[in-house]
Amino acid sequence: MTSRPHFFLRPLAAEVALGWRRAVRGPLLTALGLVLLLLFFCAPTQGETAAAWTACSLGFAWGILLISGLWSGGLAYAADRDRHRLALFFTKPASPWLLWWGRFLGTLAPFSVAIFLLWILLLFRNLPPGRFCLPPDLPDLELATQQEMNHLRKTERLPKNVSERRLARAVRTELRNRYTELRPEEPRTYTFSIPNGRPPSSLDFRLSGTPFMGAKEALSLDISLFADGKIERFRPDALFDTGFSLPLPKQIAHPSQPLHLTLTRRDTHDAASILYREREDLALLLPGYSAILNQTYLCLLLLATVAMMVALGAAFGCALSLPVTLFSGSAILLAFTAAALAPTTSVADEQATRWGRFSAPVAYTVAQPFRALVTLNPIQRVIDGEAILTQEINRFLLFSMLPWLLCCSLAAPLTATRDETL
Repeated sequence: MTSRPHFFLRPLAAEVALGWRRAVRGPLLTALGLVLLLLFFCAPTQGETAAAWTACSLGFAWGILLISGLWSGGLAYAADRDRHRLALFFTKPASPWLLWWGRFLGTLAPFSVAIFLLWILLLFRNLPPGRFCLPPDLPDLELATQQEMNHLRKTERLPKNVSERRLARAVRTELRNRYTELRPEEPRTYTFSIPNGRPPSSLDFRLSGTPFMGAKEALSLDISLFADGKIERFRPDALFDTGFSLPLPKQIAHPSQPLHLTLTRRDTHDAASILYREREDLALLLPGYSAILNQTYLCLLLLATVAMMVALGAAFGCALSLPVTLFSGSAILLAFTAAALAPTTSVADEQATRWGRFSAPVAYTVAQPFRALVTLNPIQRVIDGEAILTQEINRFLLFSMLPWLLCCSLAAPLTATRDETL
């Protein structure tokens, strides 16, 4: 008598092998590999241009992998369903979910190999290590949100017919993204609390974003450090459009003493501006992960999103024909991307028209799994040398990827019902 695990694993392994052969057949993955090689070997490897090229190459490779995964997922299921070949599978005592997971895993396997190739290519890019970001000590965001809500309530400026929770979320986002202008001869001081433990072996100050508004040649910036009775002054020589990073003396940082950092503009050009977000763009960089571990986390996120696209294509292939699957899947991928990358609007703007009241919640809900990636911004983190935290990876896998795969696998009974009636 056949044992239960052997009875389950044999058809699953057969479907995985079939999905692998279907995915690697044809020029798709060969062309994908050539594109990856061209992207990373025909680009500069040093300087600011190299960082921009690497970020662009990673984004382009990510997009190619997502579209390829979506189409391969559709081909893995819809082609056999259109030719009524799935009826042979259901003559065996096997579950429809076994068919779906077998095709899904088999289709995803070649993309795992492609992402491993991408991981190897990143080794040649000399990426910086993933350092932990220590933000400045600023007023509590939740308390500031409640104070702003109370002020809007007193002045009767709260939009009507909007829940308190949604208003609080909008106010919190606005406070987090609020810009601060550094004016000439008006210094701004920020305090950083070094974590307890041993003094950090290296310490960098970073001002990111696009703080110089394209006028970096006309600006002059001084940085003063005060800690444990010592004062150090610096003047960064290289200001880039994407900000700058400045190494600080190791002996100036002590876990028991706060570090006070003052930014001062020495130029008098009224036409030039320095704009930055205090809660997002200012940070001290502490030692963290190695560059290899950080790029491994990036590739793991890429694999998770490709798996979501393969699952979406297979789910569409359960109920739709192959051309409709490819067209609908591509349209939904574009819709997800547009919704996730859409600029944040205020609650008042969303309530101004009926279309705004309808489209804003729908776009936010539909793109919620991908908004986590937009907020995380893993490509820019790897380029800037900022660590992708393990808990962020776990949160995305548990609350975005896993529910997505489970929902897509629920489309498998549709296949069984339709094929058994033919």
